[in-house]
Amino acid sequence: MGSPVVKKTEKINAAERMLNLLALLSARSQPITLKQIRAELLNQYSEDNEAARAQFERDKSDLRKLGIPIDMLTLGGAQAGETAYRVNRNNYELTDMGFTDEELRALQVAAATVRLGAQEGEQALWKLGAERVNPKLGPRASIGFSDPHLGTILDAISKRAAVNFIYKGETRSVDAYGMLARKGFWYLVGFDHLRKAQRVFRVDRIESGVTVGKAKSYTMPKNLDIVKAVPTDRQMMAAGDYEHPTAQVRIDASLVHIVTSDFGAGAIVRSEPDGAAIFEIPCSNGYAFRLWLFAMVDKAEVVAPDDVRELAMRWLDELAAGV
Repeated sequence: MGSPVVKKTEKINAAERMLNLLALLSARSQPITLKQIRAELLNQYSEDNEAARAQFERDKSDLRKLGIPIDMLTLGGAQAGETAYRVNRNNYELTDMGFTDEELRALQVAAATVRLGAQEGEQALWKLGAERVNPKLGPRASIGFSDPHLGTILDAISKRAAVNFIYKGETRSVDAYGMLARKGFWYLVGFDHLRKAQRVFRVDRIESGVTVGKAKSYTMPKNLDIVKAVPTDRQMMAAGDYEHPTAQVRIDASLVHIVTSDFGAGAIVRSEPDGAAIFEIPCSNGYAFRLWLFAMVDKAEVVAPDDVRELAMRWLDELAAGV
């Protein structure tokens, strides 16, 4: 029994699981127990109680090391003796850091390139004394955990209630099975009544408000794996029709471990003396490739083929022209 459980939970990166935990605790107005956390972060913690507790304690410790306070509350009544957890975001809001004009401008560019979830990046800059982020900048990578629909969808999942919204111009009614944050984007997995099949929706692309239907209106499918249901970077970046299926990208030594965990050691073309490495990265989907590449800022450089390198340079020129 022990081995299958470990294989199952290793499918999600520990950092992604920690992000999911933070988002869940931040979105809830009331503290929730580890049992509830495991039920909502489906298949992200081990099915073995002791192993799940150990994983949770590591995640909790890592979040606290990042300066995020996690409140603990001992429950009474029917749950007497159980411990519940929550994150109060007011406890770590930003204050005036005294940045210079040049530093604030650099932050504006960063916040416009890497979106900190919903409007958090802009709100942070406002608090620091900067103006609104330039809206003309190109596509942005999202690394946030505070989407305006997040709380509504998480609540619907806990109630087993369908959610309704407009997606790609169509009205969708979805039995919400679970959510996953992958590479900074939130994904909803559920049964789409319009398509009559299980589908994955990127939450930031929902085009309307989200309404919630009747509670306990559906049951969860057996053997559902939320982690497997959401495509990885490798799958998304390979799903396209660009003439070059792959590109060679030089990755700084500080990120080699992370890129290796995402694409595998087999993607390494060669290692360099300073610890950097050249990776063979899928780029058929240009939009997905661009988001992945720019998320690493100056830690990644396209070195081949020439066409892809020139395309990346044009993207950078367009980004710079928009500032």
